[in-house]
Amino acid sequence: MVTIREVVTKRDAMRFIKMPWLVYKGDPYWVPPLIFDMKNIMARKHPFFEFGEAAFFLAERDGKPVGRIDAHINRNHNEYHKVQDGFFGFFECLDDLEASNALFAKAEEWCRARGAVRMQGPMNFTIYDEIGFLADGFDNEPKTPIILEIYTPRYYLHLMDKAGYVKDIDWLSFMITQDIKLPEVAAKIKERLIAKGFVFRTLNMKNLEREVAGIKVVVNNAWAQNWGHVPYTDGQFAAITEAFKMIVDPRYVIIVEKDGQTVACSITLPDINPSIKKMNGRLFPFGWWYFLRAKKHVVGVRTFLFGVYTEYRNRGIDAVMVLDTIAAGRVAGCEWSSCSIIVENNDKMIQPIMDWGGREFKRYRIFTKKL
Repeated sequence: MVTIREVVTKRDAMRFIKMPWLVYKGDPYWVPPLIFDMKNIMARKHPFFEFGEAAFFLAERDGKPVGRIDAHINRNHNEYHKVQDGFFGFFECLDDLEASNALFAKAEEWCRARGAVRMQGPMNFTIYDEIGFLADGFDNEPKTPIILEIYTPRYYLHLMDKAGYVKDIDWLSFMITQDIKLPEVAAKIKERLIAKGFVFRTLNMKNLEREVAGIKVVVNNAWAQNWGHVPYTDGQFAAITEAFKMIVDPRYVIIVEKDGQTVACSITLPDINPSIKKMNGRLFPFGWWYFLRAKKHVVGVRTFLFGVYTEYRNRGIDAVMVLDTIAAGRVAGCEWSSCSIIVENNDKMIQPIMDWGGREFKRYRIFTKKL
């Protein structure tokens, strides 16, 4: 018999945190999350809790953990979209239909009690955190998930179906290998833009706070019409800034300015997941060694923030940023670049990537259910 209970003690929190090690035991491609990050989340030390509330639940059979889930309400999302949605995230479960159904039922009950009429997920916690279950591309190389992307078992799709969830929307990852031919017209477009006063440069780490402030304005403007978008808060971008300090490589961050203002940006991160995997969730005693060596052994990169201020679209700025990133990767010896994740109905971004030789690499699914 499966029992569900809310996480309230430090011991329960650690069992919640360690649940994925049971699910992915023996899986050579899974990348363990950093335990100290999860501890901060469980302790409510995350920007989400400035505008949301959450509860964490464990599923147990005979006193042993068999699954976990969180239920949360995102007030910013509900106010921005004028809806009454509840969300689930941080789902991990053995291939156990009884446990899975019980976890979803508990999360739905928690959200329904707070006025939710619909359930969406997975989101850990917002649309711009880790989202979705892997729905396609399980066998594509590299099989190890790219930095900040989800990796989940195939059977999760079956568990969702049996719990009454249906597809809401997919988010796509595209792979561009370094053998693609860069169009000669890109250089001419860049020359023309520079002649009109646009400045293309890389990230200035010495003035990171100012850089991030400009990026935030661009992203909140450029993504305003995207599915599920909710404007980033200052707290969320402060957290991004801290992460930048550890993993960003300025060569792969393109900033575009006009009259001294940031009007476009492309932020690409080195894929350090192969090194993070070796850390097994811990910085100590040897995790730091892998972390510090990570960027020296990068073979691929991932573009994860990309936007052009509405006023400056359709001028070729986006194409120049993508091609400049690919060129920088070639100089650094990278073998591939991932453009991800992009909502499947964003044709204006998807079509150019495919025209340049990009191919759909992985597909991540968000599900929904009426309560």
